Amino acid sequence: MLVVGFPEGREGFAKLEAAVGDFAAGNVILFTRNMGAARSTWELVRDVRALVEGRTGIVPFVCVDQEGGTVVRLRNGVTPVPGAMAQAAAVGGGSFSLADVRGLGRLVGSELLALGINWNLAPVADVNVNPSNPVIGVRSYGEDPRKVADLAAAFAAGLGDAGVLAAAKHFPGHGDTAVDSHLGMPLVPHDLRRLEAVELPPFRRLIAEGVAAVMTSHVRFPAVEPDELPATLSRRVIQGLLRERLGFKGLVCTDCMEMKAVSGLMPEAAVRAVKAGVDLIDISHTLELQRASARAILEAVLSGEIPESRIDESWARIAAAKARLKAPPASWEESESLLATAASLDFSRRLSHASISLIAPGKGFPLAPGSLYVDVEPANLTGAEDGSGGRGAVADSLRALAGTGGAPEVGVLSLPLDPEPSAVAAVLAEAAGRDVAVGTYDAFRHPGQAELVRALAAAAERGGKRFAVMSMRSPYDLRLFPEIEARGAAFSCAYEYTPLSARSAAEFMLGLAPAAGRCPVSASSRGHA
Repeated sequence: MLVVGFPEGREGFAKLEAAVGDFAAGNVILFTRNMGAARSTWELVRDVRALVEGRTGIVPFVCVDQEGGTVVRLRNGVTPVPGAMAQAAAVGGGSFSLADVRGLGRLVGSELLALGINWNLAPVADVNVNPSNPVIGVRSYGEDPRKVADLAAAFAAGLGDAGVLAAAKHFPGHGDTAVDSHLGMPLVPHDLRRLEAVELPPFRRLIAEGVAAVMTSHVRFPAVEPDELPATLSRRVIQGLLRERLGFKGLVCTDCMEMKAVSGLMPEAAVRAVKAGVDLIDISHTLELQRASARAILEAVLSGEIPESRIDESWARIAAAKARLKAPPASWEESESLLATAASLDFSRRLSHASISLIAPGKGFPLAPGSLYVDVEPANLTGAEDGSGGRGAVADSLRALAGTGGAPEVGVLSLPLDPEPSAVAAVLAEAAGRDVAVGTYDAFRHPGQAELVRALAAAAERGGKRFAVMSMRSPYDLRLFPEIEARGAAFSCAYEYTPLSARSAAEFMLGLAPAAGRCPVSASSRGHA
C-alpha cells in the first residue's frame, strides 16, 4: 500500500533498497532526479522492478507524473508533449480532435511502458475556474467542466490503450483554490450543488469510463467534510462521495504525503488515510518518514485501530490491478525502437503548433525586421514542477530561424523571472525606437515582470511603435494588462515554456506559422478568444 520515492544516484538507490528490505515497500515513484538518458532510465526501472519483486514476490507499480507541458519527469530520449491546456487549445481551434488527444495518451503510455513504467499519475481532471490558482492553471484542460471531462477522459483512455494505468487527479477538484497544497491547506468553500456542477463532472466521466485510479487532493471541502480534514484524510470524501455517491471501484491513491498541507500530521496522517479508505499512500522523498509511516500503519492494525478487513479491501484492489498489468519489452533494443520515433515527434510538433493562441488579435505579430524580443526565462513555480527544461529556448529559436522562409532577423534580450528596476531601465534604452515584443511567465505573480511589460507598452505607444506580448505560460496574464487590448496590441499564449513550445511560439512570431489555437479559459476581460 506504500508508494515510495528515493534520492538520485547510487546512494539514493541504497535508500530504496532499505525501504524494500525493511518494510517491503511495494511500489515506487520516480522523479527527474532519478532519470538521465533513456537507456539509464530503462536500466534503473529494470533494477527497481527486480528489487521489489524479489523481496515481495509481486510486481510493483512504477509511477511518474508525465502530464506533459510544465509537469514531466522524463525528458531525455522520449517524445516531448504539450500539457493539458495546450492540448485543449489545439482541439478548441479545430486543428486536432479528441481522438488525437487519445492518440497522445497512447503515445505517452507506450513510451512509459517501453521504459518499464506502468502507471502515469495523469490526467489532471481539475476544472481551473480560479485565475489566481497557483498550482493547477495550465495543467488543467480549462474552465468548462464538460470539455475538461472530454479531454481528460480521452487522454486517460489513450494511456489505457497502451497498457498503462491512469490516475484522475486531484479529487474532488483542485481547480478553484488560491493556495498551493505543496505549501499549505487550500479550501474549496462551495456547496454540494456547485461541486456537482463544476468540480465533479470530469471525475464522474472518468469513473464511468473505467479509469484505473483516482488521486485525492490535500484540500478541504467543508460541504462534504465539516471536520476540517483534507480530502485525503476524510472518510466522508473517499468512502461517502467517491465510492458510494460516484460509484468508484478502482484504486484510490494519495497525492504526496510530504506536501505541507499534511506533512506536519505524518506519520499519523498515513494511518488516517488508510482509515478513510485510501489504497495507496505516496511518500515521495524521505526514507525515515516512509519507515515511520509503515510502522504506524502496522501498529494501528495490530491494535485494532485499523481492522484487517480494511487492509484486505485495498489489497484485493491492488492485486486485481497488478494482475492486469502489461509486461514491458524484454530488451533495451526493443524499447529503444518505441521511443521518440519520427512519427511521434512530428505529431507532437504539429500539436504544439496548433495550440498557439492569439487571444488579443491586435498589432505586433508577426515581428518586423529589427524588432526586439525580450525573453523572460522560466523557473519552477510550483511544487509539482521538477526541473525547468526550457531556459533560453525562445531566444535560441528566434536566432536559429532568422532568414528561414523569409523570417526576419530580430534582436533578443533575456531577463530573469522578476527583473530589477535597473534591468527594466536597460531594456527600455535598448528598445527605444523599435517595435517590441515581450515574453511573460506568470507576470501576475512577479511585480518586476509586470512593470517591464507596462513600461515597454507605454514606451512603444509614445514612440508610435508596435507592441505585443507572448505569454509562455498563463493566459491570465492578459487580465493584468487591459491596456494591451485598449491600445490595439497583440497578446498570444503558448501555455508552457519548453523547447517544443518555444519553437512553436518563435515560428508564429516570425510569421512562419499561424496561431490556430483557441484559449480554453476566459483570459481576456472581454471573454474567450
